[in-house]
Amino acid sequence: MRVYKFTVGSFAVNNYLIHPENSNQALLIDAGEEPEPILNTIRQKKLHLLYLINTHGHGDHIAGNSLILRETGAKLLIHTLDAPFLQDPNLNLSAFFGFQLRSPEPDRLLQEGDTIQLDRLQFRVLHTPGHTPGHISLVCQTHAFVGDVIFQGSIGRTDIPGASSRQLIESIQRKIFTLPDDTILHPGHGPDTRVGAEKQHNPFVRI
Repeated sequence: MRVYKFTVGSFAVNNYLIHPENSNQALLIDAGEEPEPILNTIRQKKLHLLYLINTHGHGDHIAGNSLILRETGAKLLIHTLDAPFLQDPNLNLSAFFGFQLRSPEPDRLLQEGDTIQLDRLQFRVLHTPGHTPGHISLVCQTHAFVGDVIFQGSIGRTDIPGASSRQLIESIQRKIFTLPDDTILHPGHGPDTRVGAEKQHNPFVRI
């Protein structure tokens, strides 16, 4: 399993391009502003991007959707509850920054427990609301791609419309912290961390 991390845009969003070893099938988790480095890597490595999966519908994570989809023909996936964010600048928060960001409509709506198959890799969907109602995390092998749920030593914001601090803490404790301690957490911002480290040292959810 190869994971390429791209930190793009004015909000320094982490985007993850993933493909199995010895396979050109690929998926992308989130698409921030200025996604050209991602497209360049797809072309250079001759990858076939099957899916673009949005962990949630905030503008900094969907700003590159249109370009990525147009250039690759990938299918767009997002949780049912965050699908309205794609077309609503107030929900995706772009209106607060003076933009009218609208993404293409999704090709598939995701729910808790769904799986996405990528050659021999299988990604399991965890519904992890709190930052947004339809936020998801994706688990594959010893990796979890957690968007804006949890960061190294911190957690996602809940002072925005549609967020809930109660839901966020529950998502972390009931979904993320039930993964094995050595699971690598790939967040939407900042460096990678591990489940065990956040259990011990994260002051917002330490157990």
